[in-house]
Amino acid sequence: MRWLVAVITKGGAVSRCTFIFGNGLGRSLDNDYFQLSSGLSHVWNDRKGFTQAQKDLVISAIEGLNAEEYPQSEEQLDKLQVAIVAAGFLRSFETDEVQWLNDHSRDLPVAFRKFIHEVACYFHSSGKELPREFIDPLAQFVRGTASHIGVLNYDNLLYDGFVKEGILNGYRDVLNDGFRTAGFNPDFMNRHRVSRQAWYMHLHGSPLYIGNKKLMGGARADLSPSSNSHIVLTHVRHKPLIISSSSILSEYWQRLGKALGESTLSILVGYSGYDEHLNQLIQSRLKGKKIRIVERKDHETQESRDRFWRSRFTKCDVSVTRVENILEFAAWHDL
Repeated sequence: MRWLVAVITKGGAVSRCTFIFGNGLGRSLDNDYFQLSSGLSHVWNDRKGFTQAQKDLVISAIEGLNAEEYPQSEEQLDKLQVAIVAAGFLRSFETDEVQWLNDHSRDLPVAFRKFIHEVACYFHSSGKELPREFIDPLAQFVRGTASHIGVLNYDNLLYDGFVKEGILNGYRDVLNDGFRTAGFNPDFMNRHRVSRQAWYMHLHGSPLYIGNKKLMGGARADLSPSSNSHIVLTHVRHKPLIISSSSILSEYWQRLGKALGESTLSILVGYSGYDEHLNQLIQSRLKGKKIRIVERKDHETQESRDRFWRSRFTKCDVSVTRVENILEFAAWHDL
């Protein structure tokens, strides 16, 4: 997955922004650990919480898998993720007299939910932190501009960094994710000081959220999947379906549209550019505005990267800037 920072603006002084962070943030810190394939491999081969019986169920449902061949991409997990939504839909119509699902149909979603939850927990267990030279100026920029934050990956690097910086500690801080002691409530995301408060949105879910509760600190060691987990790990074409099945994720995506609409600048960090549902939302809310891409240099030419991003945002003015490492980037006010 490509490491990058993309910037969307319409000119003038920088004020409120909407940041969106992808998996490239973690990979800039440790490329091997934060690859999705590393998480899938670890859970399949080493994670004790994922049993052999659950592994056999997943093997039975995905063509080409066996004891040695584990799922290695979101595309392979696509059918299983959709099956979870379908099974939940059918269960909602069941009664004591009418049962729509057989035992196998009930066990398979449970096994798959366990698998994707353990993968998400893997990224929370790195023991790594973002360097202060990256998180400090970023937090200062967010504090000074009341900028919104959306994250597409499952790691806790940015979340914990902002907690330590004191901008994500409670509903009175700059960033608000809709959770309080009582749990999540969309009303908790309403801002009393609109010009000074912004939203933190886990757009593709997090293992922190079980049902309506968020686990912090030592409680994370007891993370376990449930029928009310909120994690998106599937082919891009079915991500909107999974998002719509979660009340929390649906709320975050609604807020993302509002965040983009009230921002003069949007900055995407570590995003590959392949989530079409996100691209369409960005373009619809930021049509005609300038998009500046800052990405890690690789073997591709400047011209090929220009073409790639212009094809993603055809109704925007796109330019591309390439850097050595996004964790060394701190000039947010210069974008």
